[in-house]
Amino acid sequence: MFLSPVLIQFLLGAALLAPSSPAQRLQNLLSDLLILDTHIDTANCVVDEGYQLAEEHSYYQTDIPRLRRGRVGAVFFGVWVEQEFPSQVWVTRTLDLIDALQEQVRRNPQDLEMASTADDIVRIHRSGKVAALVGLEGGQLISDSLPVLRDYYRLGVRYMTLTHFKANDWADSSTDQAVHNGLTPFGRDIVREMNRLGMMIDISHVSDKTFYDVLETTRAPVIASHSSMRALCNVPRNMSDDMIRALARNGGVVFINFAMPFLDEKTAAAFARTRADRDREVADMLALNRSNPRRWELRRDIFQRYNAQLPPVDISAVLRHIDHAVQTIGADHVGIGSDFDGISDMVPNGLEDVSKYPALVQGLIDRGYSDMDIMKIMGENLLRVMRANEALSRQIAGK
Repeated sequence: MFLSPVLIQFLLGAALLAPSSPAQRLQNLLSDLLILDTHIDTANCVVDEGYQLAEEHSYYQTDIPRLRRGRVGAVFFGVWVEQEFPSQVWVTRTLDLIDALQEQVRRNPQDLEMASTADDIVRIHRSGKVAALVGLEGGQLISDSLPVLRDYYRLGVRYMTLTHFKANDWADSSTDQAVHNGLTPFGRDIVREMNRLGMMIDISHVSDKTFYDVLETTRAPVIASHSSMRALCNVPRNMSDDMIRALARNGGVVFINFAMPFLDEKTAAAFARTRADRDREVADMLALNRSNPRRWELRRDIFQRYNAQLPPVDISAVLRHIDHAVQTIGADHVGIGSDFDGISDMVPNGLEDVSKYPALVQGLIDRGYSDMDIMKIMGENLLRVMRANEALSRQIAGK
């Protein structure tokens, strides 16, 4: 089992100085662990709404002041484009989103720094900054081009979710009708090229058959950057126990999603009943308010009105999903991928934004998790998978 230098240093310190109280234990953990969220969708807010990470906001879930209060060490910012957009703008829109994230980092050098490797994440975290990374959500954004995939890697993209809500030309999605019976031969070529680059393969959103095809093809551990447990909430976006067992055999990690409809079946059913009406109301409002600077505020108001109709969900639901995953496959294969800023404000009570991660750490303590397992779940597992992908890329390059 690989132990990172951060984890080794923490364990040596813990052996010498046991916490004198539960409160002291929490503070010790928060001082030493790396809190890493694998999926936050703030980029679209920056491009569309002029959202600035430096300013604390009373809406959405992510900004620098709240990242600081949440003791966050690293964030993968998800970059996604609606598949309803004309396909000819997918790449340019993706580049706009990546550039917007990099500009936010450039403007806030005292707080943020771009990372490209696992070692970068550790170094930046030790320097007192938040490491920022890019994950691409939806394989259609490469426009069926391996050169474009390679260019995204050169721009800092370190994982790609193979599909989004709909199937693309080479892979099936969990929330769309099957078109290819999993991965096409070209889809398998994409997986192999991602292995060569050292880009992590993200199987959140893919169909079950696509998932198993990926595991059959990849030589590196994969991730589910923002998926929860189907055994607790039976929706297609979540992973079955058989799937997470296969993921663990691959050495991969499932990162638990905080979206209320992925955590609780009653909430999922209520959301399914109201989603079409909500989305139609949002679309109509935006069509009528194209030049209205308040249109995004009006959209938030619609979300809040519909969200108020959903059965409440709290932090304990996230902890239950973590528990189930750990009990099924072990703490080496579980992490957190909140999906903040991408879940229409459907966040659990007690985990309303990125400032609340310490409450999640406290919840793990209260449930009897060891310090080592908490460190794995909150960030170390991602570093392990990332290093394994980097090592395979070096091995391939050496041939």
